[in-house]
Amino acid sequence: MPKTLRYFILIVIIIALAFGVTFLRHAEVNTIIFEDSTSNSGITYIGMTHGAAWGDFDGDGLPDLYVTNHLRGAKLFRNLGQGRFSDVTDTLFAPKDLSGDKHGAAWADFDNDGRMDLVQLTGAGQGVGSEPKRLFQNLGTKFEDVAEVSGIANPFGRTRMPLWHDFNRDGQLDLFQGAESRFDKLEPPFIFLQQGGKFSASTDALKFVSRSPMFCITTSLNNDNHPNVVCKVTGGKTTSQIFDTSTLPTRELDLLPKTAFEDIAAGDFDNDGFIDLYLARKNPPGPVAFGRPGSNEVIADVRSDQANVDKPIGFTFRSTGQLTFRVASASPNNALSVDRIHLGKQGTHPGNFTFALSSKIPGVAGLPANEPGKQAGVFIGMTAPDQWEVRVTAPREVLDKSKHQQIAIKVTSTGAITDLAAIGDPPSPEEAPARLFMNRDAKLVEESDKRGINKRIIAGVNVVAGDFDNDMHLDLFVVASGEIGKQENLLLLNRGDGHFDVVRAAGGAAGDRKGVGDSVTTVDYNGDGFLDLLVATGGSMGRSLGLPSENGTYRLYHNVGNGNHWLELDLEGTSSNRDGIGAIIRVTAGGVTQVRVQDGGIHERGQNHQRLHFGLAKHQQVEKIRVVWPSGVVQELQGVKADQVLRIKEPGQPAIGGAA
Repeated sequence: MPKTLRYFILIVIIIALAFGVTFLRHAEVNTIIFEDSTSNSGITYIGMTHGAAWGDFDGDGLPDLYVTNHLRGAKLFRNLGQGRFSDVTDTLFAPKDLSGDKHGAAWADFDNDGRMDLVQLTGAGQGVGSEPKRLFQNLGTKFEDVAEVSGIANPFGRTRMPLWHDFNRDGQLDLFQGAESRFDKLEPPFIFLQQGGKFSASTDALKFVSRSPMFCITTSLNNDNHPNVVCKVTGGKTTSQIFDTSTLPTRELDLLPKTAFEDIAAGDFDNDGFIDLYLARKNPPGPVAFGRPGSNEVIADVRSDQANVDKPIGFTFRSTGQLTFRVASASPNNALSVDRIHLGKQGTHPGNFTFALSSKIPGVAGLPANEPGKQAGVFIGMTAPDQWEVRVTAPREVLDKSKHQQIAIKVTSTGAITDLAAIGDPPSPEEAPARLFMNRDAKLVEESDKRGINKRIIAGVNVVAGDFDNDMHLDLFVVASGEIGKQENLLLLNRGDGHFDVVRAAGGAAGDRKGVGDSVTTVDYNGDGFLDLLVATGGSMGRSLGLPSENGTYRLYHNVGNGNHWLELDLEGTSSNRDGIGAIIRVTAGGVTQVRVQDGGIHERGQNHQRLHFGLAKHQQVEKIRVVWPSGVVQELQGVKADQVLRIKEPGQPAIGGAA
C-alpha cells in the first residue's frame, strides 16, 4: 500500500474517531429518574400559578404544599402520606386571606415556637395602588394573619419573592420582601428586622443599587462559615448584588459579572468544598411571541409599542381544518371591544371574543383595510387557500399613556396548523446559554462551556439543584419556557466531576407544552430518600398573564429511585433561629465531603422543602457530620447510619464530638 494512501486512511480514522468521541460526548443519557404521579396525588388545579412552597405545617414529618395561584384562590394541600394530598385550605384559612394579587410565599418558624408560619407577598394595585402583605401565624388549629400587628404589611410594596434570613444574627428570622419598583416615586422598604415577634423596616441592612431587588437566596461563597445573600436586581447598573451578612450593615462582594438571569441554583457541583452558582437564563421575545401547546393549537401574543406602532404586525399560518379563535386584551385590559375585531375584506364583526371560522364561511376571504397607529383592532382573513392572516393595530394615543398594547390570540383547529410565521420582524429566539460559575477559593470563575451545561440550549426560567440519583453529586433540573409557551424541561446529571450530561426527556419529567413555565421545587414528599419534583406551569406575569397561563397545572414527579443510600437532615436551632437558616453543613462518607447551606429552600418563585438531602451512593454509614450554626456553635457527629431522617438540635454551647 502506498505511503500516501496509508497516511490518508490514518487521517480518515483519526477524524472518524474524533467525530465519534464528540458524538458520544454530546449524546443524551437515556435513563428514567422520574414518573408523573400527579393524577393519584390529589393535587388538582388548572389555571395561573406563581410558584409553590413546601413546609411541614402540622409537624408530622411530612412536607405539605402551599400554592398561591396568583390572582386565583390560594390552596394548602396536606400531605397524608403514601403519595396522597388533601385540600385543607378552607379549614385553616379565612376566605379573605386567600384572595388578591398573590406572588411569592415562604414557610418559616419566625416566632421559634416549633410551628411553621407562612408569609404571603402581594402586589400593589398594578404598581400604583396598595395591598397589604400577609403573615400567617400558625396557631396549631388555624392560621391567623398578623402582618399588620407584626409590622410587615408594607401595603405599598410591589412585592415578588420573600426571603427569611437572620440578618443581625440575634437568633430571630428577619424578612426580605423582594419587589419591583412602583410606577410612582414611592420607595417602600425591602428589609424588616425582627425583635420578639415585631418587625421594623431597615434601610441600612442591605444597600440596593436599584428600586427593583426581585429576589434573593441564602448561600455561602467566601468559605468563612458565614452565609451570604445573592440578589437579582433590575434597573440599576448591575444585574446582581452579593452581600456578606457576617456584619451589619452588610458588606457587598464583587463576585459576579453583569449578566441577565431568571433564577439561581447554588451548590458545590464538584465537591471541592466551595459553593458554585448556576444561572438559568432566557431572552425576551420580539413583538410577536408564540406558544405551541399542540400541533393544532397556537397562542400568539402581539405587543405594540412606539417602535412598531406604524408597522404591520401580526402572524400568518396554514390550516385546512375549522378554526376557533379567542381574542383577549392583555394590556390595557379594555383595549378591544368586539366591534374592533374585523373579519374578511368586508370587516364584519363576530358575536363575541370567541368565534369559529372556516373557508366555507362566506365573507372571510381577504383582509379589510387597516391603518397601523390609528385605532386598536384585530383583522383576520383568509388570504389564500388554507392560508390565514391576523393583523393587530394600536392607536398612538393609547401607547402614549400605557407605553404598550398587548393582544393575546388563541387559534385552535380541527386539523394541523403549519407554516406559522410572524408578520414583520421574525420572532426573537428566547433560548439563551446558561452560565455556570465555579468557586475557586472564593472567586467565581465561569466554566459554562467546559462543564457541558449548554449541550442543549433552552429558555431557562427556573432551576433547582439536587442529587436526584443519590450518587453524591449535585444535578440540575431546569424549567424551560418561552414567555407564553412551555418548552421541554431539562435535566442535567452530574457525571461526578462537575461535568453534566443531558438526560433524554428530562428523565421522565419533560412535561407537556401546555401553559407557561413558572417554577420547580424539590421535595422528598413520600420519605423514601429520593428527591421528587413539583413543576408549576401557570406562569402569569408580564406577557404570560391571562390567556397563555390559563391551562397551567402543577405536575408532581416522583423519583423512582435506585439502590443508592441517602441521609436527610432536619435542623433545630436553639441559640440560632429555630429553622437553622444560615447553617453550613458538611457530610463526609467514603472520604467524600458534601456541603450544603440551610437556605430555607427559597429561590425565585419557589421554596423547596428545607429538609437537607444527601445522596450517599453505596455507603451505608456517614463518617462525620459537621454543622456550623448561625450562632457560631460548631457541632460534629460521627458514625451516623444511612437511610434515615435525622434531626440535629443545636447544643447550648460549642460542641465537637459525639455519635448519633
